Amino acid sequence: MTLVQQATNMMEKLPVRSQQVVVDLLKMLSGYTETAAMPDTRETGFRRTGKSVFVLPADFDEHFDDLNEEITAMFMGESL
Repeated sequence: MTLVQQATNMMEKLPVRSQQVVVDLLKMLSGYTETAAMPDTRETGFRRTGKSVFVLPADFDEHFDDLNEEITAMFMGESL
């Protein structure tokens, strides 16, 4: 029986309050913090996608369509 299996068996026999104390202790010993944990995004979605700080050239809108061939080549693997 592995160490994890032994710990699981022992924890299952404890009352819920004691299980919570053990979990809290493990969090404290491992340096776990709520802010360091990844949030559960199944309900809210991942909100940080695409956020970045960047500066576009002043004439970006004028030349955006010029990039179509280059973008197509990146995704389709075609040479320019």
